[in-house]
Amino acid sequence: MMSKSLRRVSLAALLTAAVVFGGCGGSNELIRPKQADIDAYLQANPDLPATDQSCIADGRFEIGMLASTVRFLMGEPKTVEHVKQPWAQQEHWRYPRGKVRLFVIEDKHVVGIDEFDAKKKK
Repeated sequence: MMSKSLRRVSLAALLTAAVVFGGCGGSNELIRPKQADIDAYLQANPDLPATDQSCIADGRFEIGMLASTVRFLMGEPKTVEHVKQPWAQQEHWRYPRGKVRLFVIEDKHVVGIDEFDAKKKK
């Protein structure tokens, strides 16, 4: 049986590979709030980085965007897991909507994005 620390290191390596090879969210499903909601969010957050503004406009996700932008686009995560990595404390936000989206958050920024099929329970 794999130790807890080895599993975390393995997960970190997997997430790092997803970041390196995945880049953006990789999903064909775009998330697009109502234009009035977008306008209100942008007005309430005038200092939003250009990356976040672009992601909101396009309904996509990108490494480096703020966690608050993910929350605006996706709502509250279904689950939040706190993970202590050797280099940082992370939060793993899961959104099961068809496919499961996993956002890895460090210091209020997205550092990893993964998407996978949830196991079907019968």
